[in-house]
Amino acid sequence: MAKTLQQILGGRNLTGVIQGVAGGVPDDLLPEGFMAATRTVEGEYGTYVKVEGTRKTARLAQYGSPSQQRVLKGVSEVSIKLIHTVESIYHKPPVLMNLSNFQNDQKQRLGEEEIARQTGDFNRLFTNLRTAALYSLLAQGAVYFDADGNLLPDSTGAHVTVDFGVPSGNKDQLDVLGDGAIIGASWATAGTAIHTQVAALKKAARKLTGYPVKHAFHGANILDHFLGNTKLKELINNNRSFQEGAASGEIPNGLLGLQWHPVDEAFYVDQDDTAQDFFDADAIVFTPEPSPDWYELIEGTYPVPTDVGSVSQDGAGALGGVSTEAGMFSYAVVTADPVAIKHVAGDTFLPVLKVPKAIFIAKVANYS
Repeated sequence: MAKTLQQILGGRNLTGVIQGVAGGVPDDLLPEGFMAATRTVEGEYGTYVKVEGTRKTARLAQYGSPSQQRVLKGVSEVSIKLIHTVESIYHKPPVLMNLSNFQNDQKQRLGEEEIARQTGDFNRLFTNLRTAALYSLLAQGAVYFDADGNLLPDSTGAHVTVDFGVPSGNKDQLDVLGDGAIIGASWATAGTAIHTQVAALKKAARKLTGYPVKHAFHGANILDHFLGNTKLKELINNNRSFQEGAASGEIPNGLLGLQWHPVDEAFYVDQDDTAQDFFDADAIVFTPEPSPDWYELIEGTYPVPTDVGSVSQDGAGALGGVSTEAGMFSYAVVTADPVAIKHVAGDTFLPVLKVPKAIFIAKVANYS
């Protein structure tokens, strides 16, 4: 049965299409908790409450004595501006002619299929940006853009920087508590006590933030470092499940009490068609379990028309054909010059590192 042009081009209909297509940047390398939106804010601005917490204890008092006044510290509200993108493409006149052919179901179906194909290609730009921004956040603690709004692989040439302030002690060799580097010896050396360093990091993380380290996102060389390490080879060889994991060419989950995620395939293609990697081969990013307590993926909202070609008597009436969409949005209109379909899509979002001290961006070998 033929559909009307409104049914095919309605904003909500195309929004459903655009959200149903997988991105081209690998998006299956991270636990689902990192990719799931946690909450929505109006427009492109929002806030979150930052709580430092306390490690002190309550004080001893005589039974029946008056209470001792305590002042709680370390609570602040942080304002943020979300990443926003909006772009458009034109579907050519032959597609519009097929879509408008209400007497021929087959031709209209061809038009719909072409719209879906082009929409899928268009959508990849936005899913790629979300995924790449999260990789950048984990790999560097920041997201960088040039003056034209293109994502950058690092801070070189950055015009816009979204930096969450991961402390220097949480990077490189991890002088987390200021009493010396935890990565005190290269993991490329067979005799390095990697298990001892990881245990020291876990303890330091507890002291620093209270969030236990659970996940390790690692570069291409880390498996080789493990297989060449005297102690870790012994641990793997004495555990059948670890042996099976290593035999598959991956670090077995549970080794050293962590979930291991290879992220050497994380990349995006920049404006010059150059593939840019995010994670150094000797890098490991340690994080807690994804939780809104320390990390959020926040979505903003954007107005989207729902009626194609509708005419209202006044501005208030026109608002009846507009809805507010959270996160990714998409809509299309028929233009007169040229006669074509203009398809507009975009996204308003931000991966937020609410507790910058909760992640550790380590370089475990080949450092100066």
